[in-house]
Amino acid sequence: MQANPRSISDLFNSQIRYVVPMFQRQYVWQRDPQWQTLWEDIAEKAELQREGKPSTAHYLGALILEGVRPSSPREVKRFLVIDGQQRITTLQILICAIRDVARARDWASIDRQLTRYVENADQDVMERPEEERFKLWPTTLNRAAFCSIVTAGSRGAVEAAHPIIRRPRRKVAEPRERLVEAYLYFASTVEEWLKGYAEAAQESAAFALLQALNNDFAVVEISLSEGDDSQEIFYSLNSQGRPLSQSDLLRSLVFMRAEKQKVDRDRLFDTYWSTFETLFWSAEIKRAGRAYTRLDLALRFFLTAKTGALVDARRVSEEYRRWIAVNPEQYGSVEAELADLARYADVFKHYEDQNAGLLPADDRRRVFAALDLGSVVPLLMYIELDSGLDRVAISRCFGALESFFVRRAFVGFESEGLNRVVPEIISRLRRSDDREDALIGWLTSGSGSTRSWPSDDEVVEAALTREIGTALRLSTRRLLLERLELSLRGAKSEDPHPPASLQIEHVMPQSWAAHWPLDGELIDSNFVQNPHQAPPEVASRIRRRSNLVQTLGNLTLVNQFLNPAASNRPFLEKKTEYEHSVLRLNRHFERMDDWDEQRIEERGRLLAAALCRLYPRPDPGRSA
Repeated sequence: MQANPRSISDLFNSQIRYVVPMFQRQYVWQRDPQWQTLWEDIAEKAELQREGKPSTAHYLGALILEGVRPSSPREVKRFLVIDGQQRITTLQILICAIRDVARARDWASIDRQLTRYVENADQDVMERPEEERFKLWPTTLNRAAFCSIVTAGSRGAVEAAHPIIRRPRRKVAEPRERLVEAYLYFASTVEEWLKGYAEAAQESAAFALLQALNNDFAVVEISLSEGDDSQEIFYSLNSQGRPLSQSDLLRSLVFMRAEKQKVDRDRLFDTYWSTFETLFWSAEIKRAGRAYTRLDLALRFFLTAKTGALVDARRVSEEYRRWIAVNPEQYGSVEAELADLARYADVFKHYEDQNAGLLPADDRRRVFAALDLGSVVPLLMYIELDSGLDRVAISRCFGALESFFVRRAFVGFESEGLNRVVPEIISRLRRSDDREDALIGWLTSGSGSTRSWPSDDEVVEAALTREIGTALRLSTRRLLLERLELSLRGAKSEDPHPPASLQIEHVMPQSWAAHWPLDGELIDSNFVQNPHQAPPEVASRIRRRSNLVQTLGNLTLVNQFLNPAASNRPFLEKKTEYEHSVLRLNRHFERMDDWDEQRIEERGRLLAAALCRLYPRPDPGRSA
């Protein structure tokens, strides 16, 4: 490894190419602080040049390069940019902006020199002139914008190629690509700077700007020797303190190996990784109070599914690197590795459906979303893709998991610590010959509120006593009621799924004092709100009723057009409203002439039995 200072002229004034490997992230520098700071430094040095004052070199940082052996005598000398791509890309964009300002004013000598800094000459003798003409060859996703800036030749042409896009009903225009914004910033800033001089002095000022670039700015060029490990160097530079995401680092690990294996990296990127460079995958989501990009989380889940180990969110790339090193036979090629990542990403995306809350109640994605079970996805990934089970067995496994978690949520058992439990289950399944049996065995072998799979008796007990109207999340309550409604409908039903506009209704209202006698007499609403102020024998009955009001037997679904005024009215008036309903849940009230504690419990038992049929639990005696 050798380190040497290089001026801007040294970097760009020869027949040379700097290739940014596709494992690098996209261009991310922005006006504040990077562009503005760079311009202020250049403008300051240009003033010193004009005044003839001495100036020391301003170092812009390090540029780590790795030479690549040419594949043909016609190929332009090529270096991989291992580190410093943001810096070198910004310099190229700045040079294009100054060149175009000079070109618009017919300052030919400045135009020619700066053109040599961004484009190689003699395209007719190049191996691949469409690529080798450019001094810099950026990452795949930045390439089109960069090439259009270099070849456009004017600010107007760049603006025409990248127009402002305004969406209907949106006040703010869509942002241009960051490279385009950088070019427009520098072009407008240079033009404004020149306006500070008399017209006759503007060309001289532009020469001072060029001289400042040539003489007063430099980078430390670090050239890797043949024995240096560029992958190790990149990882060391970027794994500690740099604002690179785990997916950025992991991408570097994969594509550096592709580089060394001399495979068609562009094809691999376009076929597999390009699908991850979208807003869906870059969007931040929260899990357990921490924010992750979807891609970072998907890669963490992938590694958990593959290893059956708890993976630290801050060390995904490091753990992945170690896993690949320990298991070199895991994949026969980088392409096989990326193809496997893509398979797992498809499953992750399926369960990360942004509209899961609007899906039918019998769609498993709706269940996992309503119960906030995102941490279970690595287990679903493993079962679906790596367990070796057929589709029928996979469906049975998923049904068992659904029953396990729905029952636990219904009876009030917490699902904390899933990020530790899920790797434990995956590890157990990986060691087992009969993975379906191993899963059922694990689910049925637990005890207590932390691990048990609630029995039918526990479900019935919760239906009669647990205030799910307040204890369960709204999304979970609605899911269960919709699922029960579906179970009461038959295959011949014309409308197999309840509409999304249905609302949860308490049959006996939460404010029941005004119209719902207790043992034949109306109760003072103050006593209902403060039972401890009521006589002891009345207080116990008030508490029992207020509890039952929130239990499963007293909850139903109603159309949004149900008369809101009837919500707190006596039962017979509410029954008239229910007669308009087509829901099977509400047909239960047709034969009722009153609604009290006994009838709430009777309906609670019926619905609990239906819930147990929907989410069956295997014989607890089944072997683990």
